[in-house]
Amino acid sequence: MNTEEHLPELNIVEKVIALEGVDLLSTLTPEQLARIGTIAQEVKYPPNRQVFDPSQPPDGLYVIVDGAVELSRGGEVLTTARQNDVLGAWALFDESDPIPVAARAIEDTRLLRIARDDFYDLLSDNSEITSAIFATLVKRFRKLVEQ
Repeated sequence: MNTEEHLPELNIVEKVIALEGVDLLSTLTPEQLARIGTIAQEVKYPPNRQVFDPSQPPDGLYVIVDGAVELSRGGEVLTTARQNDVLGAWALFDESDPIPVAARAIEDTRLLRIARDDFYDLLSDNSEITSAIFATLVKRFRKLVEQ
């Protein structure tokens, strides 16, 4: 029996808790995270189902709520992502090329998915969220340049 099917849908508080672990969103307030939580869709994957394909550009960010996702390249396992790990964060900003990594669920897995288009719509209506995210990106870029 698949116990995943019996789990209740995540409420907004549970979504905010999951989103707090996303580095890109780490400077946002709980209220701002709640706005993002309203566009985050819960998706479920059974074992062996592909989360994203290396031949297709990812179209959003995924946060693992529970379960596990195996990341591989050319058949070689790179790592296993688990609860609170994030997949495809840069897909929110870069839609040009596929990422040469496959991701597949290796057990019943529940994720939050933030679609790129929904994210852009949210940013256009919430300049304070846009500013906070760009500040985080600038800090990351600065760290890379200073190394």
